Amino acid sequence: MNGNPPHPFLLSAIVSALLFSSPALAHRVSSVSLVCHLDAKGRTYLLDAAMEVVPSDGTGKNGRISPEEAAREIADYLVVKFDEVEQKPDRQIEWPVEGDGGDSPPQGERSQRILAKLRGKIPDGAKEFLLHLDPRCPVPVVMTVGGAGPSNRRMQLVLAGERSHPVGIAPPGTGEAPEPGLREEGAPASVPEIPGPPDRSGAFAAGWRAFFLSSPLPSLLVVGMLLLTLGRTSVLWQAGVLLATQGLAFALAAWSLVPAPPWSGPLLAALVAVVALEAIFHRHVRWWRYPLLTAAGACLGLSLAASASVRALVAKGELTTGQVVALLLGTEAALVLFALVAASILLLLSRFRWYREAVVNPLAALVAGGGILLAVGRFL
Repeated sequence: MNGNPPHPFLLSAIVSALLFSSPALAHRVSSVSLVCHLDAKGRTYLLDAAMEVVPSDGTGKNGRISPEEAAREIADYLVVKFDEVEQKPDRQIEWPVEGDGGDSPPQGERSQRILAKLRGKIPDGAKEFLLHLDPRCPVPVVMTVGGAGPSNRRMQLVLAGERSHPVGIAPPGTGEAPEPGLREEGAPASVPEIPGPPDRSGAFAAGWRAFFLSSPLPSLLVVGMLLLTLGRTSVLWQAGVLLATQGLAFALAAWSLVPAPPWSGPLLAALVAVVALEAIFHRHVRWWRYPLLTAAGACLGLSLAASASVRALVAKGELTTGQVVALLLGTEAALVLFALVAASILLLLSRFRWYREAVVNPLAALVAGGGILLAVGRFL
């Protein structure tokens, strides 16, 4: 092994710094809170998106993009779907928001609240509603489905490139119970459920599912890591760096201390390709292997924290410390088990002379190709 392995938290700190850095070029939307009203009887829907628009530091730059233009751009990123069919709602921008001061504040002095309304008809026979956030959207959306009182509301976080959980729409006259917020006027509100103790076993299973079911990238990363060498010391160092950085990034994102940016998935896919290709050109661990795995582990943790199984827990309420620990144990247990199984198979095959030509090189090419395909597929 050439050189000493770098500190495992070095690149994680750099990644965290990049997450918080964003250029201020003009007015931009810093947060979006969306309330969705679905009228199952009248077959109409209304999405109220309240946006916080902040000015640039330089007043001269604020004229390039007005607050209305910044809000309208974000509104265009909100894709409404019924039964997976994209809709074309009427978009209306209201500014300033009622109660926000009345007069337009001078540009560059303070943040402004702008309300975007998306209206439309629910298609006949539609059964499910969901919101898809365009991958180009620079901010996540906190969406609340309902309107029949706080006890009937459900909040969920939608990240760029992701979709909300489907919301069922009970057709009139079917006798089916409507979703919260979809009850007909005059109908009694449903009794809110009394929350019980946090389900740590469910959190562990959610972490396990996040590793195996959210994407093939975690498994591809482990296989690519093992293809370079099967030396015990080298594998333990690499696995340790990967586990440490994945766990740190996952915990920070789960506790909402750092955001899970939409580019963490494509960057992880690119790093998987680089890790796999290194096995074709080298046979020993070089010093840059550890920064590479540090970055890959950080991206892996952020990607797992943004997976559907983890977001399903977040939508039920704020995660407790026990749930975050159980989630983390689930993801790391899945990684360790998969690494042990993959290493055992590769160790058996490594006894043959044709191991490198028939196993390592083709498998590295397949893993690299899969990583490249997943990295660019999101933008195609």
